[in-house]
Amino acid sequence: MQKQTTDVPITLKVNGVDHSLNVNSEHTLLEVLRDDLGLTGTKRGCEDGTCGTCTVKMDGAMARACRVSLQRATGRDITTIESLGTADELHPLQEAFIEADAVQCGFCTPGMLMAAKSLLDRNSHPSRDQIVRALGSNLCRCTGYTSIIDAVDRAANANGNGLPPAKPTPWEPRWRTDATDKALGRAEYAADLMMPEMLHAAVLRSPHAHAELVSVDTSRAEALPGVQTVVTAKDVPGLNRFGRSLKDQPVLADDKVRQIGDAVAAVAADSPEIAAQALSLISVDYRVLPSILNPADGLKPDAPQIHEKGNILVENDYSWGDAGAGLDEADFVIDHTYNTPWCEQAYLEPEAALAYMDDDQVVIKTATQHSFLHRETVAETMNLPEDKVRIVPTVIGGAFGGKTDVSCQSIVALLALKTNRPVKIVYTRAESFATTPKRHPFQIRCRTGVTKDGKLTSLDAEMLVDTGAYASAGPGLFMRAGVSITGPYYFPNASIRGKSVYTNNTLAGAMRGFGAPQVAFAIESQMDLMAAKLGIDPLEFRMMNRRGATSKDV
Repeated sequence: MQKQTTDVPITLKVNGVDHSLNVNSEHTLLEVLRDDLGLTGTKRGCEDGTCGTCTVKMDGAMARACRVSLQRATGRDITTIESLGTADELHPLQEAFIEADAVQCGFCTPGMLMAAKSLLDRNSHPSRDQIVRALGSNLCRCTGYTSIIDAVDRAANANGNGLPPAKPTPWEPRWRTDATDKALGRAEYAADLMMPEMLHAAVLRSPHAHAELVSVDTSRAEALPGVQTVVTAKDVPGLNRFGRSLKDQPVLADDKVRQIGDAVAAVAADSPEIAAQALSLISVDYRVLPSILNPADGLKPDAPQIHEKGNILVENDYSWGDAGAGLDEADFVIDHTYNTPWCEQAYLEPEAALAYMDDDQVVIKTATQHSFLHRETVAETMNLPEDKVRIVPTVIGGAFGGKTDVSCQSIVALLALKTNRPVKIVYTRAESFATTPKRHPFQIRCRTGVTKDGKLTSLDAEMLVDTGAYASAGPGLFMRAGVSITGPYYFPNASIRGKSVYTNNTLAGAMRGFGAPQVAFAIESQMDLMAAKLGIDPLEFRMMNRRGATSKDV
C-alpha cells in the first residue's frame, strides 16, 4: 500500500524574509531550508543532530535544523549562514576563519560559524575554554580544531592583544582560493546540486552478509506512482563488475551478495520519499549462506568460498638476510601479537552524485578523489566509450582516501541513461558507514631480536589482514605495509609475510596511508617493549638503531 504524505502550511522568517510555504509533513527545518528555500549552505551530515553541520540560529539561539520539526519551526525567526556576510563584506568571523586556515574541506564551516556567532552574540569576549565548550558538539574531520578555536579567539579579540586580524602579504602563505565561498556557505557540494526535472535515486541493499540471490521482483515498485524506473543487475549494459585493483564488485548484485549493504536494485523517482517507499515494495528471495567474519576462518579448509578464485586475495613475502639466525643470535626476543580494528573515515559529507545526459554523453558530478578511475568504471559498466563519460569533481566534504573508490556513480549513471533525466543520489549516513571502504584490520605477530647492548638483530613479522568482501586497494596493501613495518630502524635480517583474506565484512580500502599506520603501531610498540626490557630510554634506543646510525652517532 502506498504511504500517503501530505503537504502542510508553514510560516517562518528566514534571514529577515517572511515565508509562507506548503511543505512535506515529514520534513524537518533542514529540508525546508535546503529543498524548499534553496539555502544549501546549511549542510546535511549525520541526520540525527550529532555532527553540527546543520547548525542555524532559531529565535537567537543555536539549533540543529535536522532535529527541528515543522511544528517547532512554525513562526520562528531563523538565521542561516547565507545572512552572515557577503563576498564584498565578510563578517569578522568569516574573515577570521579564512585567515586562521580554519576553512579546509569546508563542510563543517557553516555550522561552525553559526555556532560561533551564537556564542559571540551572548558573550563577546569568551575565553578559549568557553569557545571549546561552545563548539564542542560541532564536529570537524580536517583541522584538528586548533585553527577553529584560534579563529573564534581572533574574531572576539579574546587574547587581549588588541591587534586586528592579520592580512596576508606577498611573502606569506595566501588564503585558500575556495575559502571565501566555503565560509559564505555557497560552495556547492554534490548533495547541493539541483537541475530541472531532476529525479531522486535510492538503493535497495542486502540485509545479509552472504546469500545467494534467488529472485528479485520489482513489479510493485514499478507500479508505484512517481517511480520512473527500477533497475537490477539485468539492466547493467556493460560489465557488471568494477573495482580499484580487481573487478570483483558488482554494480548491482547478480549471483549473490557478499556483505551487508550490497546493492541489489535501484530506483529513480520524483521525490526522495517515493524512491524510499519504492524500495519497500521490491521483493527479494535470498538463500542465506554461511558467513566468514574473520580472516582466520576464511583460511580453514572447509571455509565457504566468497569468490570463485578463493578466499585469499593476495600473499606477499619480503625477506633479507636470515631472520631465523638473527633471532638465534639475539640475547632477547620480544614476541607479541597486535590487532588493529576497522576504522571509518567519518568524513562529514556523505557520498552523493548527480548524473545527467548532455547529448550522447553522460555527465556525473560527484565528490571524487580519482576522477579517471570513476570515468573508466562508469564507461566499462555502462558499455560506453570513455569519451562518452564525463566526471566533474565537486567540492569534497572530507574524504581521507574513502572517496577514491567508486560508490554510487555507476548506479546513478545507469538511472540517468534509463530515464534520460537528471538523477541525484545522496547516501544516508547509515549507507555511508555500511557500504564504503574502511581501514583494513590487521593482526600482526612481531618477533624482534635485540642484543643486551641494544643492537637490533632481526625482525620476523606475520600479518593477517581482513580485506572485507571486495579487493579495493587490497592487492597493493603489503607494498606499503612491508616497507613501513621496519620503520626508520635498521634490521640486518627480516622476514615479513602477509596474507589478505576475503571475508563477508564491509570492504576495506584506502584510509590515510593504508597499511602503514597499522604496522607502525606494531613496530613502535615493539621498540618500546625492547627498550623497557633493556632498561634503555625509548628515544635513545630508537636513535641507536635508526637507519644510517654509526658508532660516532651514538
